[in-house]
Amino acid sequence: MAWKETCPVDERTRFMKEWEEQTRNGGGRANMSALCRAFGVSRQTGYKWLSRYLASGRKLEVLEDLSRRPKHSPNATPQRVINLVLDARRMNPRWGGRKLRDWLLRRAALVRKQGTAPEQLPSPSTMSAILRREGLTRPRRKRKHTPASTQPFALSTGPNKTWCVDFKGHFRTQDGTKCYPLTIMDAFSRKLLRCRGLRDPDGRHVKEIFESTFSEFGLPSAIRSDNGPPFASIGPGGLSQLSVWWLRLGIRHERIAPGKPQQNGRQERMHRTLKEETASPPAATFRAQQDAFDRFLDRYNRERPHEALGGRTPDELYKPSTRRVLTRIQPFEDSPDCEVRRVWWDGSARLASRKVNVGQALAGQNVAFRWLCHQKWEVRYGPVSLGIYDALRDHMVGPKWRKAGPKLKEEALW
Repeated sequence: MAWKETCPVDERTRFMKEWEEQTRNGGGRANMSALCRAFGVSRQTGYKWLSRYLASGRKLEVLEDLSRRPKHSPNATPQRVINLVLDARRMNPRWGGRKLRDWLLRRAALVRKQGTAPEQLPSPSTMSAILRREGLTRPRRKRKHTPASTQPFALSTGPNKTWCVDFKGHFRTQDGTKCYPLTIMDAFSRKLLRCRGLRDPDGRHVKEIFESTFSEFGLPSAIRSDNGPPFASIGPGGLSQLSVWWLRLGIRHERIAPGKPQQNGRQERMHRTLKEETASPPAATFRAQQDAFDRFLDRYNRERPHEALGGRTPDELYKPSTRRVLTRIQPFEDSPDCEVRRVWWDGSARLASRKVNVGQALAGQNVAFRWLCHQKWEVRYGPVSLGIYDALRDHMVGPKWRKAGPKLKEEALW
């Protein structure tokens, strides 16, 4: 036999129905003491629920448990503070509780004007609860994330150690013009150095933007990008005309692994904020879209607190580089055991009356051939290994090789 389950509300309902039946059968009266003993409650409890039942006009709904929430909470957030949080949210419609609190702490005069001391501001979780209660936030769809296997920015110990560059996915403005947003960011301070919309994402326009950026902020130690043009190519060494120019300036070019955008996660996260605040929806014209980018850049660097920076802004951490652009770029110094050859316009260099294809990105530059063994030469451009040239078979193999006694491991034929 199964156990019979019940709950207090069901017992109260049965109690009132039994009282009603005894009242009808007893000429308007019921034995309250016997009824309470039968249900195992005190007479005080029985009379309490009976009085509520009769006061409501014999409605069974009053037998439900009442809320135990206090009518007045001494720790409740004052209404003036709630209004202050909502006003801050209206000024920054994309920010959450943590950023709003950091932003308000930086504007102590505005907080005091509302009759609140900065130290009396509620916690970020309380601010988030206020926004959620007012319907100003919505739950984010949970996504599955693959954990990163590398730490690409582990050596970014100061400003200008590494810059990140990437194109945000292109879109069309309302007049139908294509826009390719190019962003350049300092990895350490998260300072957004450039946010420029391009109609054509070719190397010439990107180089012009980098020239103005170098002129204003100096040179970084390294630039990190993906493997797409104009930052890289499928030629020897993955070099493009733009990356060759960076190498001549003494800038190390770092490329993320194919299909691993999380290795440039800081910029990818910024791109999501850029899309939400400037391109959802896009502006009416290309010029208006660039004005939106300019406003976003100024606000992102000067006002928007960053959780990874301890609530500080990028402008508080960033300092321009002391390395300035040279008017004349010095050529690479090659070791005495190398044979230096000039690259022709078609991307080839001469070695012992043979044409060696080293890529048109190096046209007009000097490359070095260093003899290894068995008619094999390593081809280098400064710090970059372009591959190994096998004079016997007259072809180049990729830069992934190692010396193992008299033999060489060759991989990735060009």
